[in-house]
Parts: sequence; C-alpha cells; structure tokens
Amino acid sequence: MCMSMRRRRGAVRVSEERAGQATSEPRTVTIKDVASRAGVGLGTVSRVLNGNENVAPQLRDQVFRAVQELGYRPNSVARSMRLGKSYAVGCLVTDIRQPIAAEMIAAAETTLGRAGYTLIVASTHFDNGREAEILSLMQNRVVDGMLLTVNRDNDPDVAQRLAAINIPMVLWERSPSGGFDTVLTKHRDGARSATAHLLELGHREIALVAGHLDTWVGREQKAGFDAAFADHGLEAAAGLVFEVGLFKMRELEALCRRERPITAIIANIDEIPGILRFCAKRGLMLPRDLSIVSIGDASILEVMTPSITAVRGNGTKVAQLAANLLLKKMSDKQPETVPERLTVGMQLKVRRSTAPLGTGGENGSGRQGRV
Repeated sequence: MCMSMRRRRGAVRVSEERAGQATSEPRTVTIKDVASRAGVGLGTVSRVLNGNENVAPQLRDQVFRAVQELGYRPNSVARSMRLGKSYAVGCLVTDIRQPIAAEMIAAAETTLGRAGYTLIVASTHFDNGREAEILSLMQNRVVDGMLLTVNRDNDPDVAQRLAAINIPMVLWERSPSGGFDTVLTKHRDGARSATAHLLELGHREIALVAGHLDTWVGREQKAGFDAAFADHGLEAAAGLVFEVGLFKMRELEALCRRERPITAIIANIDEIPGILRFCAKRGLMLPRDLSIVSIGDASILEVMTPSITAVRGNGTKVAQLAANLLLKKMSDKQPETVPERLTVGMQLKVRRSTAPLGTGGENGSGRQGRV
C-alpha cells in the first residue's frame, strides 16, 4: 500500500512538473500584440506588414519597432493563402559565379527584402533547355514576379516565351524585341570610351573581347568599339573582335604574331587573369609591350602592378532600379502598357596599364609593337 501511495505521489509530482513546463513555454506573439505595443490599430499593422505605402512614416516606425521588440514573425503561409501571393521573386541569371551577377543579386535581395519579398535565384549556365524549364516553372506562378537575364535576347523563340509569362517581370542587361521592361548598362558608351582612350594614345591595332554577340551586351560593346574608330575617321581592322568564353590563349598568341600585331586589348574582366598569365609567360611588360583595358572593374585591379585601366559599371544601381521597377509592377492593379527602359552609365578609370604607343608610359620606356 505504501508503495502504491509513493507511486501515486510520484505521478502527481511528475504531472505537476510537466504542467509547469507547459505553462512556462513562450506564447506566440500575435499581430494584436504588435498593435498593442505600437499603440495603433490592427489595420495599420496589417498595412505596414503587407507593404502598403499609405501609412504615415511615424506609425510605420512604431510598428517596425514593436515587431523588433516582440520578435514577431508573420505567418507567411497564412498570409500567402489570404492574399493569393507567395511573396517570392524569381531571379534568373546566366552564371551566379560571375562577380557582377553576385553584386546584382545581393542588391536586388536587399531591395526586395525591405518590401517583404524573398529572392529565389537560379542559373542557366547558358543552357537553353534549363532556361526554358525555369521560365515554365515561374509561369505557373511559383513566384509573384521575376528578374531575368536570358541567355540570348535576339532569339524570336525567347521573346515568344517571355511574352507568354503571365506574371510581372523586368529584364536586366538584356533587350529582346517585343517590348519588355528593362534596366540596362550603357555598354556602347563604355566600349566607345575605352576604345577612344586607346586611339588617342596612338594605338590602332586594338583587339576587343566582348560579351556574347547574341546578347544585347555583346552587340552594344562591338557597336561602341566600331563607333570610336569611326569618330576618329578610322576603321577597325578585321578579325580583332572576339566573344568572351571563346577567346583562348591560342587566339591571343595569334594576335601577337600577326603581320601587324596588336598593341592594345579591351577585354571582359573575366578574361583579364588569362591575359596577364599569357603576358607573364611571354615576358611581356605592361604597358610597354601591351596596353590593357578591362570591361568591368574590381578593387583588385586597382592594387595590381601595374593597376588596370577599366570601364566601370554599376551593377548595384542596375539591380536596385530593376527591383524597384518590379515592385511597382507587382503592386499596380492597372500596370502601364508602355514598357519602361532605364539605363545606367559607365565610367572610364584610367590607370597604369595603358600608355601612348611607343613610350610604355610611367611603367616602362620600351617600344610597343610586335609582341
């Protein structure tokens, strides 16, 4: 009997302990708690959390302060079901490993995140089949909107696929036919200024390693290259324009062995390491034997010896403009029928990898010619 009593008392103590543990668990913070802490109505909290701009800045700050103090976490699933939105944005790029892609993704993620959206990123790796598959998935409203960099923008099939997508989208660094909202870097101006810089230094045998020529970027870079020669009453020599990714060291070797060897090269930033390795292997000095301009800039180019002249874009600004344009399109009940086209400029940063023909500049006094 004593044993039975002890068991019952033990059971009671265990039950009391479990009950105590249950009551000590933190209560889920609700939207009512946020409204109470902020001193505003439920409707105000709801409008702030749903990204409605028709809220006074002071009230918006009060709500966000209460959210932070209470550690409130909105139920995104419930909100999505209630509003018919996923609060997700798809982002399609050709290669997430590219520094410019990473820069743009980070900026877009920050801009969209402030509005309560999550960015979902996919890379095509220039695989057209994968691109079509991802676009098809997004077309089924997995996301509320899309930021796109398609593989090729001069393909009618791509334009047709884009036109069939029934969710808001903005393209960056691509300009297909058919009328789409786009945000573009002024690559023509960038290539034109880089080429003009070299021409003014006396160079004439200049090679260009542009973006893919079946994309707007590559076409604009080549157009800027040709325009700079025309501005100076000249014509670029044939066979000196190449596509990024297809330019190998054997092409550079051949350029150096031409009857009129190149004295300067303008190349996509991804190609610069390979060109520098080639120069080191051949014992070529910059800018004495070869002047180099990078399309695209990075901090490492500034600290190299010699520092590399570059045409600098602004991927962060491109992404911010694209993300804000997409937010506008996703919130518009009656979207604009005329597509918007926004552009961002480029800036030439002259450093020590370029010098007048035949002088070698500050870093050399040799002769530029056959290398």
